[in-house]
Amino acid sequence: MELFETMETRSSRRAFLSRPVERDVLERLIAAANRSPSYQNTQPWEVFVATGEKKDAVAARMHDNVVKGTPMEPHIPFARVLPKAHETRALSHRNRRFQALGIDPEKDQERITESYMRNFMFFGAPCVIFVGMDKTLSPWSIFDLGAFVHAFLLAAHAAGLGAVPQAMPTGYPAIVREELGISEDIAIILALSAGYPDLDAPVNGYRSLRRETVEFVRWIGF
Repeated sequence: MELFETMETRSSRRAFLSRPVERDVLERLIAAANRSPSYQNTQPWEVFVATGEKKDAVAARMHDNVVKGTPMEPHIPFARVLPKAHETRALSHRNRRFQALGIDPEKDQERITESYMRNFMFFGAPCVIFVGMDKTLSPWSIFDLGAFVHAFLLAAHAAGLGAVPQAMPTGYPAIVREELGISEDIAIILALSAGYPDLDAPVNGYRSLRRETVEFVRWIGF
């Protein structure tokens, strides 16, 4: 797939086939993402790939904690207040995605809750990838992790896989560390659910909107 086509057609996938993802495929994608730029070439990303029983154990414990109302403790706090323009885009995205699934975003609270809970089950993906970094690193390294994750997402799409970056599963970092044997020195920054996408699932037909470039680009000296 040509690079611009890959970038323009990639979208977050939230429904997957049961087909396992071969380890050699994942290794190739991670190796490609490993070429991402980083501050002073520090390459701060630490990557933990889980499938099978270990993935299911993480999902089950997270699900139970959400049901019990256990407070989340993410390393990077979730945004509670957004600037007005950002809040407007986020709300529009939420409502459009629910409407694509036939969910009334104002009235169907039961189905909205079910959709939210799927975050913690990794949307049924056969594979989950947690990306972390040393806790002592500066915010520059979070930018580096973003570059790594974006490269992985593009490589996955080009290879016929689907993936979705997730914040919610980072809310229970202790579970992730305990189940996957991750050191306390590592901050869990992001989760990626990945697999072969179910292209017949309505949720995978949804496309989020983008701002026009004239809204955020300032040209100086042209």
